[in-house]
Parts: sequence; structure tokens; C-alpha cells
Amino acid sequence: MRIKKILKRAAIIISVLLLVFKGFLMYRDYASYQGIIHEKADNIIKIQVDGIAQSLLFNAIKNPSFYLNNKSDKEDDKKEDKKEDVGYAIPANIFLYTIKGQPITTLFTSFKISDKDHFKNHLIKQYKIEDFIDSDNFTVAKNNDNTIVIAFNNKQCIVAYNPSKANVKNVFLDLLVNNKTLEKADIKWDKIKSANSHINYITKNDDLEINFKAGKTTISGNFVLPVFLDVPRTLKSTTFSSDASVTLDLNLFSTLKNMTFKHKGINVNTDSIDTYYNGHLALEVLKATTQIDSVVTYDYNDDFEKVATVSAVTKQVPEINLQLSSNASKLYKYLESISIIKQGKLNKDVFPLYQVKLDATSTNSLIASTNLSHSLENNIKETSEIFALNIDFEKLQQQDHFPMINSYLKKLTTLQISGDSSKDEAIAVDGQINLKNKDINALAQFFINQIE
Repeated sequence: MRIKKILKRAAIIISVLLLVFKGFLMYRDYASYQGIIHEKADNIIKIQVDGIAQSLLFNAIKNPSFYLNNKSDKEDDKKEDKKEDVGYAIPANIFLYTIKGQPITTLFTSFKISDKDHFKNHLIKQYKIEDFIDSDNFTVAKNNDNTIVIAFNNKQCIVAYNPSKANVKNVFLDLLVNNKTLEKADIKWDKIKSANSHINYITKNDDLEINFKAGKTTISGNFVLPVFLDVPRTLKSTTFSSDASVTLDLNLFSTLKNMTFKHKGINVNTDSIDTYYNGHLALEVLKATTQIDSVVTYDYNDDFEKVATVSAVTKQVPEINLQLSSNASKLYKYLESISIIKQGKLNKDVFPLYQVKLDATSTNSLIASTNLSHSLENNIKETSEIFALNIDFEKLQQQDHFPMINSYLKKLTTLQISGDSSKDEAIAVDGQINLKNKDINALAQFFINQIE
């Protein structure tokens, strides 16, 4: 009888503790939205920190040996160090966003701080920031090249990644002084609050989500194409080589009119490209192919004059095949007329990395290939997919085209992501990244892959 009472009391205590913990998480979630997002926030990324932490915790309970065996030396060092008050705590949700009226490359985030002086000392010690400007309302700090600008007062901090060096002072005033935050009547507010994936990308029309699960990362959602892109009426796909490590089918074309862009001194007219291009691009990466290139070296003759010597060098390069559905001969002639194509190859000033042969013998496809003996293969069929990207990471490692990234790929097996037509002219995205270890949370594997 006594044991039953003890178990009953224990159950009650555990239930109360769980309720308290749940209430604590609910408060953290509520607090993370208060006064944080600017009223003109446009493209918003929500990172659900507490959701990710819970997912990792449950996975660690199921697989304790993996997490215990992969502790980093840095974690042990941190335990030995005296804990320092940095003046802020990581919130339940972190929001990254662009703002209407600011350059699209300028990214903002905001979070609460608990101690202004401790936070300032943390910036000096941890990030070597020494440029501080105090005003009546807040302090502004900048890194050495002014690409990171931080404004903070006693309660809040705004961080701007600002590579264009745009003037962002008004944004600081809006949030830190005038409390101009996203209104609850805004359509994005409900979307942000209801977004419960680990990472969500949210705009007025778009909603994409990423979740980290055991052995895989999933990607899904819908997005609307920008006004300068459109989808052809007939969607096409290609039958790729079985040796391909990377394949891409893309059914898009530009709607820009009377636009000219310049690359390496060459003016490209979008109207001319669109006239001949039919909207389908297919790309594949295969095993290595051989190219013979000319290398210029310099030496001195008997009269001590510097003399250039041209020699042939054989090298292995990735076989990359690109197929463009088009009026092939006319597109070829246009690209040749503006010197993008020279003597049947891509101008080395435009793409100096490899030699690329162009072939317009087909009436409906222009072929570009680093395999200089590549023969035309026209394996096009109709599909329902606007785009489809597939990567076989094991093949990519075996082909060893990019050895510098092999260490990042060793835990991955495949990536598949596709986009189909959806309602309201949106594209429905579905995909996943698969890892070799099917039991461990994908984010944990990514992180440990970085610190090993």
C-alpha cells in the first residue's frame, strides 16, 4: 500500500513538473515574438530553436552512445571555463528577415538582451568589435569592414548583415525607439505563428519548411515564381546517364523585356535569348573526361631574354553536359555573334575553368559539353515537374571532382528535390536529403561532421 502511495505521489510530481516545463516553453515561445519583427518585414526565416532542441533531446535519449562518444574537446574546454554572463539568452524562435525599402541582400535579426554592458563586453571579447557609437537611444557597433552593424539598448538588440553598406539607421529607430513591429492583421503574422517546422521560409505568398529527422532532412512547401520568371506550357525532362552523380531538369524562362546585361565585356540581350530558347534546361555531371590544354611558361634564352613557351598539358576534368531546348542553330549563331562562342567552344574569357564544346546539329537542342568528343543524345520527354534536382553523393565522392568538399559529403547518400505545378500558380516543392546513419538526427550528424 505504501509503495502505491509513493508511486502515486511520484506520478503527480512528474506531471506537475511536466506542466511547469510546458508552461515555461509556452512562455518562451510567446516572448520570442514580442517587439522583434519589423513592420515591413518581407522575406522571413523562422528558426524554431526550442523545437530543434527537443528533437535532438529525444533522439539523444534513443541513441545515447552516439552523442556521448562524439563530444568535442571544445565542450570539455567550455565546462572548465568559468561561465560568463554574455548579456543575452537564445530565444525560443529566431527570425531572419529582409525589409521592404532595404536592399534584398541586407538581412536583419532581433532578440532581447538582459544586460547592455555585459553584451557590449561580449562583442569586444568574442567578436573583436571595437567601433561603438553611443546616441541618446541606443549604441551602434560595427565590424571592421562594416558588413555587420549591431544596434542595442538596455532591452533589445538588432543585427544587420549589410554587405551593400546601405543606411539602416531608420530600421534601428523603428524597432528600438518607435516600436514599429509587424501587425497581427498582417497575413504574414498568422503564417509565422502557425509555422511549426524546424525552419520555415515565409512571405506573403510563399511557405517552405525544413525538418531534421533521423537519417534525413525533409523539404516541402509552396512558392510563387517572381514576376520575371515563367513556366513553359509544355514541361520536359531528360533521360540522364546512369553514371551521372548530379542531374537537373529545369523548365523556366525569363519574362524580362528590353534588358541587356554585361559579362566579361560582352553585352547579352535577353530578348534575343528568349526568342530562341524554349524554356527547358538539362544538366548532368558524370565521371572525368580528358582535355588537352595549352600552358604558357616563360624562360630565358642565351641572351637573357624572356621567351614564352607553349606546351600541351593533358588533364582530367568533370564531364558536364548541358542541353538547352531551343532553335539550336539560331541560338548558336547569336551566341557566336556576341563572342560567347568562339571556334565551336565557349569563350575562355567567359568560362576559363574548362573547355566547353557547343553542338547545334539538332534542330531543337543546343548541347554544351566538357567532353570534346561528346555525341548528341536527344532523350527528351514530357513531365509534370517544373524542376527536378538529384545528387548521388556517393558517386560524387567516387568521381572525386571536388576533393575539397568530400569531407562534407561523406555522411550523405542522396538528395532529391522536385517542384510541381500547384494551385494559384504556385510551385509545390518536395524533397529530402538522406544520410548513411538512419538512426541519428540529421542536424546532429551535420554538426558533428563539422567538428570532427
